[in-house]
Amino acid sequence: MLLPLSENLSLIYTSSAGEGKTKEMAKGLILCHQEDVFAGESAGFGLPVLKTENLTIFPSPVSSKLCEPGIIEAVYHLNLINIWKISGFAAPPCFRRCMEKTVRFYMNRPEFQLSGLKMRNAVFQIMRIRSTMKPGKSYGYCRVLYQAESLQLKISVKGPSLKNSDQLILLNEVPGIGFSRLIKRTESGRNIRDGSNFLPWQPCSAETAVENPGLHIGFFLSLPDHPDPPCSQIAAGREVGRDLNWAGLSLATDQSVFTYHIHFYQQKSEGLDSV
Repeated sequence: MLLPLSENLSLIYTSSAGEGKTKEMAKGLILCHQEDVFAGESAGFGLPVLKTENLTIFPSPVSSKLCEPGIIEAVYHLNLINIWKISGFAAPPCFRRCMEKTVRFYMNRPEFQLSGLKMRNAVFQIMRIRSTMKPGKSYGYCRVLYQAESLQLKISVKGPSLKNSDQLILLNEVPGIGFSRLIKRTESGRNIRDGSNFLPWQPCSAETAVENPGLHIGFFLSLPDHPDPPCSQIAAGREVGRDLNWAGLSLATDQSVFTYHIHFYQQKSEGLDSV
């Protein structure tokens, strides 16, 4: 199923694209530029994930349909968890809890993230640590409606049956190889982070965009005006390494029913032609 965004850009819904452990889970919409499919080890756009104190729960696909031109509806089952192996043997349950705590430590300390990623890649390679996703306890279902029009994607999320979650997180990702630039658009200009300066995880504002500097393609998020807006946080991140190849923007919220937008653009010279 395909949603056109412009003459050169489109979004597709497919379960066959991707690499690494994300091949085993559902995906959101995947960005395409002409014949190039930007999947990598990314989650795509508008993919729901649940975060509890000790677990991250990923989705498996239930159903999807093209409601009408420009609109796709997908239903996700939140029931997949990471299963770890060390040198080919199943890791004990305490290893998963340790990994979750390590990720929390890593996310809250930006100064440690680059060195931590290098250390992680080295340890994973030496000890042959791998993760796969397997079905576990059901945490409910989430229905997502994707509506595309004129370089904008409206994402409406409904997950009233979700349970036992601290946060609902919507992932919006592309491959980290290629999308290597973070733009913080401000009134006085643009603050740019490239390559290794693009940290694996950092809170950011809605004025922050992720770009592919080679193809001059980017995207950013926005929340529609609302008299009582939900408590939410946007974060940017990029990780390229052993079994890692993603970059993007996540939206964490305390609501199970909400709407947000993704704005795509193609850059020409020094200006943005479609923001």
